[in-house]
Amino acid sequence: MQKAAAVLRAAASAPEGVTVSELARRAGLPRATALRMVEALVAERFLRRLPDERVVLGSGLLGIARAADPEAILLEAAEQPLTELAARLPETITLTVSRPDGSLEIVRQLDGPRMLGLTNWVGRAFPVHASSSGKLALALGGESVRRRLPARLARHASRTITSRKELDAELVRVGERGYAEIVDELEDGLAAVSVPIMLDGELVASINASGPTLRFDDAARERALPGLRRAAARVERRLVQGVE
Repeated sequence: MQKAAAVLRAAASAPEGVTVSELARRAGLPRATALRMVEALVAERFLRRLPDERVVLGSGLLGIARAADPEAILLEAAEQPLTELAARLPETITLTVSRPDGSLEIVRQLDGPRMLGLTNWVGRAFPVHASSSGKLALALGGESVRRRLPARLARHASRTITSRKELDAELVRVGERGYAEIVDELEDGLAAVSVPIMLDGELVASINASGPTLRFDDAARERALPGLRRAAARVERRLVQGVE
């Protein structure tokens, strides 16, 4: 089982196709062992041979993927990167899932060591136009998210964007920068920044850091961005290649 998993992960890391010899090297297996595994996996349609004898992932994996719980897979892939990020960034770290129907939900929260922080937001509803993860989804998540915008943008704090024109301009900036942030928009005294987790060109989740506005100011959010982006990139790799 471990050898088959190693071969599949090695094939997943080379979507353009890979030779059996290279597959063996990447999987850390003798070539003869890798060849036997490839033949068995091709027979089950978990791998597919190309005309030049390279192999790629096969359609047999689709049925297994459809039966899997995508959010459970995402949580497993994100757990270690989030834990390590939270150890370096002393603010509240959350993971927001973007579902195909356009809905958003916070599914994981790691609180920082400071006494002044956030309440637990896991499973709680939040307005997309007044949250950093919501803005990110509106900018990158497509029409399904935009359809969830209410006809009237309610004011939740002193700096909430309530104008559609201003929100559209803000979403253009989010798309250009590749991240979203809020300051006193969801609640007065709350600031947050969010970066995307992308899979096959689609937004599947976001990693968010939140804290008090006075402490998590412009400079602090800018310092947090590289770590957030590294964590998101690790989650993306783990989703594609399998959790190491």
